[in-house]
Amino acid sequence: MKLLCALFLLLTVVAAAFHGAQGRNPGLKAKVTEFGLTYGTKVFLSVLKDRAQQIKIPDQSGRADVVIGKVDYHFTNIQMTAFNIGGTSLPVVPREGLRLRANGVSASLNGNWHYSAKVAFIPIRDGGTLSLSISGVSLDVVIRLGKDAQARPTISVGSCSAHVGDVSVRFHGGASWLYNLFKGAIENTVKNQLNSEICKSVSKAINEDVEKSFAQIRVLEPVGKFADLDLGLLESPSFLTSYMELPIKGDVVPRDSSLTVPVSPGPIPEVPETSRMIYLYGSEYVGNAIAYIYHRAGQLRHVLKPNDIPKDLPFKLNTTYLAGLVPKVGESYPDMGVELVLNTSLPPRLSIRPGHATLTGYGNAHVFATPQNKPAVYLFSINVTMDLGAEVKLIGELLYGNVSMDPNNIKITTFGSTIGPIPTFRLDFGIRALCTATVPWINNYLAQGIPFRLKNVLFENAQVVMHQGFISIGTDLKYTGQF
Repeated sequence: MKLLCALFLLLTVVAAAFHGAQGRNPGLKAKVTEFGLTYGTKVFLSVLKDRAQQIKIPDQSGRADVVIGKVDYHFTNIQMTAFNIGGTSLPVVPREGLRLRANGVSASLNGNWHYSAKVAFIPIRDGGTLSLSISGVSLDVVIRLGKDAQARPTISVGSCSAHVGDVSVRFHGGASWLYNLFKGAIENTVKNQLNSEICKSVSKAINEDVEKSFAQIRVLEPVGKFADLDLGLLESPSFLTSYMELPIKGDVVPRDSSLTVPVSPGPIPEVPETSRMIYLYGSEYVGNAIAYIYHRAGQLRHVLKPNDIPKDLPFKLNTTYLAGLVPKVGESYPDMGVELVLNTSLPPRLSIRPGHATLTGYGNAHVFATPQNKPAVYLFSINVTMDLGAEVKLIGELLYGNVSMDPNNIKITTFGSTIGPIPTFRLDFGIRALCTATVPWINNYLAQGIPFRLKNVLFENAQVVMHQGFISIGTDLKYTGQF
């Protein structure tokens, strides 16, 4: 019975790991389909069979009425030698929860037996070894998932029924030949005991043990040093015909409590997708909120130096190259390196639309000449606004992408010059040409794939889809580790 209980516990923990006020939109959603639940069941069963002999089974005690009177018996040092489950399922019960069904469960065990009894007021005791087989066990449990005041998932048993088909005991050692004559009475007692105890054990394990684990789930996940992502449940999990859905807050919380993020999640409407095991949905709000917080914290800043430019790009950070765009630079500061101090002027904005995503960047590039062994000299600044389109796909453990850019949509202005007027036309042309040349280089890098993995989990048949205001990742899973 503890084995069946463990099966359910694992699946509910896995589902909850994908992890408010009524009416709010979630920033994230997760959907676990029946395919996912079924696969989780199969994975756990294979592990369970491998580890069955390592499972510690508690000692059992009871009293049986036999020919010689009432016998108190004790089964100790019980070891499992075989374990099989005929069939299992974990379907969704609409509007209620999950239903664990197991049938055809059988097990063979060895152990020690001891008994004590009084015959005509004479105490007698004996002991030896035993062989115990249990077969035809079935279990039907409805499990409910909710959320507590801290937005963590909660778990409880809604209903439970269990039935033990047959129990067979064979005694060895001592006066076993005698006790085997009336072993039927002990078998009936053990069977009745199991019938009454299975659901008690299942309920205790779920209502207390797993619930205690759920209460320790961390709902705030750090996003760098300046923000946290709230993975608490916005509402209780919902159970529809063929899947379980978890609306996750997905709030991006700034570490600076005085900062208010001026964006909020849009709706993530129901998408009728159930062909994969798991679906994850993320609102564009998450990216935009993180960008806002890091912009306000002054963290979207970078100093670009000559050595940072890949050698295969047709662009060098030096005054010789820059003089072709701004002649005054070459005249005043010949043969020097150039540094660009880059920072955002406004928070970047992510926009997700059907089929594609666009990231709009608003930034400044402050240009410095770097004489050898002398302080950098400020020259001028450029304000740039540009759109970068993106498409992504997930294959196995690698995330592939393709970016696009329309150079005609780049907006450029200059300000703060210390070297006189800047010929905007040349500079504008040069920056557009640079961006055009950079895009293929970025795509070549993305074509190699960026690692995207979970420990001991492979993604299979993954599909990344852009929707109106959110992105979805639907994937099957293959577990490669050990529990």
